[in-house]
Amino acid sequence: MFKSLGAFISGLFASEPKELIVKISKENQSGLYKTLELAKKVEEEKKKQAILAEKRAKVEAEKKAKLEAKQAAEKAKMEAKKAAEKAAEKAKLEAKKATEEAKAAQKKKK
Repeated sequence: MFKSLGAFISGLFASEPKELIVKISKENQSGLYKTLELAKKVEEEKKKQAILAEKRAKVEAEKKAKLEAKQAAEKAKMEAKKAAEKAAEKAKLEAKKATEEAKAAQKKKK
């Protein structure tokens, strides 16, 4: 019993075999490499997403500008139509007034 207990205790304090240390070291390096590769991929994906977001924002801004221009053109068209209607009404009233004045002038002549 003491021999096995002594072997157990000496096994606890014994250094790791070199092959195991080398294997663990290689796995750590491999894990670190994979982590760095993943971090690089994440950064590239962030850049892609930023570019795509910028493009979407640009397209949305262009759509908004086109819509605003269209609305402004429609508003200007309606205002021009209203102004033309007012001018036509005014011309019509002036023509009616001129006609009445002409009739009144003819009556005076008779």
